[in-house]
Amino acid sequence: MPTAYRDLLTLIRKNMPPLTPLVFALVLALLETGAALFVPKITGDLLDGMKEHGIQTSVVLLLASMLLAQAIAGAVSHYLLGYAGQRVVARLRNTLFGRLLNLPVPFYDDNTSGEMASRVINDTTSIRELVTEQVVYFISGLAMIVGSIIIMWVLDWKMTLTLFGCVVFALLVIIPIARKLHEIAKQLQDETASFTDSLTRVFGEIRLVKAYGAEQREREVGKTAVDKLFRLRMRETKIQAVMSPFMTLAMMGALVAILGYGGARTATGELGIGELVAFILYLFNIITPMVQLTFFFTALNTASGAAERMIGLLGETEEDPDGLPVPSEDHNIYLQDVHFAYGEDKDPVLQGVDLTFEANRITALVGPSGSGKSTLFALLERFYRPTSGKILLGDQPVSDFHLQQYRDLMGYVSQEAPLLAGTIRENICYGLERPVTDEELHRAAEQAYARDFIEAMPDGYETQVGERGVKLSGGQRQRIAIARALLKDPRILMLDEATSSLDSESEQMVQKALNNLMKNRTTLVIAHRLSTVVDAHRIAVLEDGRVTAAGSHRELTAESPLYRKLVAQQFKQPQAEVKQAQTEAKQEEGVSA
Repeated sequence: MPTAYRDLLTLIRKNMPPLTPLVFALVLALLETGAALFVPKITGDLLDGMKEHGIQTSVVLLLASMLLAQAIAGAVSHYLLGYAGQRVVARLRNTLFGRLLNLPVPFYDDNTSGEMASRVINDTTSIRELVTEQVVYFISGLAMIVGSIIIMWVLDWKMTLTLFGCVVFALLVIIPIARKLHEIAKQLQDETASFTDSLTRVFGEIRLVKAYGAEQREREVGKTAVDKLFRLRMRETKIQAVMSPFMTLAMMGALVAILGYGGARTATGELGIGELVAFILYLFNIITPMVQLTFFFTALNTASGAAERMIGLLGETEEDPDGLPVPSEDHNIYLQDVHFAYGEDKDPVLQGVDLTFEANRITALVGPSGSGKSTLFALLERFYRPTSGKILLGDQPVSDFHLQQYRDLMGYVSQEAPLLAGTIRENICYGLERPVTDEELHRAAEQAYARDFIEAMPDGYETQVGERGVKLSGGQRQRIAIARALLKDPRILMLDEATSSLDSESEQMVQKALNNLMKNRTTLVIAHRLSTVVDAHRIAVLEDGRVTAAGSHRELTAESPLYRKLVAQQFKQPQAEVKQAQTEAKQEEGVSA
């Protein structure tokens, strides 16, 4: 069995609902087929009996009961199989979505969100169509074909051979066409995933598109993708346009052959009128399922391709959540000779970083863009693993701790202050599994200096913020992010350029909120504006992935050329004042010595 088919069977088997309704559905499908098999024979008997006995009520009732049984069994089996298929897909989507959520951040560096969404929605839909629609047609169709041939052979083997020759000829043409349809179906899946990803990217950054007047460019990119999908669909349509009339032609050819040969034998009295009609009805019983079989194999190949991709995703290594419980007391965080690069073939971002973040103290990171500050935060949150070196909480490597418990220690407020589409209440309470009272919510908003503007809105805390919080200003988004961190009450707080993109008034409000947030916490601050970190207990200077200096503002002014340069630039401090600060720092060192 091909690997893709094995993958499909594995997925279906692992996500299959209870077998009882499924078995019952298959039994009903076979009963439907059995009833359908007897209809032509009973119809033929009815016609043959009309010569001598007229219309026989018992035969008519039998025929009606068979038709009714066929309809009822078909409806119930279709519903039960539909239920089974929907359950398979629901479980598949839950499994796939859960796995994607548990994959590490580096996976998302290499894969787009739109493509992942297509895998969860489109690929699982192809499996649903196979299970809910095509499987029942395949089983009942196969039973119909085999049963019809057996009954026809019993009735008249010569007529059966004539019909069989027509069917074999039709299959010789249909099979290559079906293979071609399979190839196109796989291409359509890939192109649909790519197009979904493109749409997600454009609509997610629509303001960037409009700000740079890129509508025409994106329209052309979209048109190229749509045209490619159109061409593939037209290839599919052309093949189906050939297949459809050919199937009609094959059916008509078989019908003419049966009528011609059967009519000649009826004229000689060798074959009855009823038997001829029965053969014609059995012809339709064979041709229609054969068409359905071609669609089944197309759907099977499409679903197997989807299963292959899903198995690949399910085989990705998840973040390991297990580990030691985090300590209840606060500890220093130590970085010991930490190296890191975003891939084996990439230049190193951090090179031999040795640094200590003291518990319940404020430590600031400063340095030019690209020096590795945000990467260091990502390592602390365990989004990535160091290439070499250790990160310790106390005397224990952070990788040894239970992942969720460790991340629960962290509160993160970034420059972007990301919000999710939803209400202000939902965004402030995001990630908390416990219920949040109105009193807690209002207190967090007040400490974040957000309560006034929230309650001034018509819908208050139920105000919709829009996608990524676009209905709020930057300062408002930032204060909601701070309220979220306050409500979480983390022991370790990380602030990444939290005020760099704000105007002076918003910065003052946010800085007040941050002062509330930083009280009695281990606080790590990334800042380009030195005015926000001059009072930090310790400041570390990063250059090209290395810590080149660490100390207080006064000490760094005396010892670090880069820090002195940043001070002179940002505070517009005359060089003489910088040298004076440098001299005072050295004098203090002499006194302490």
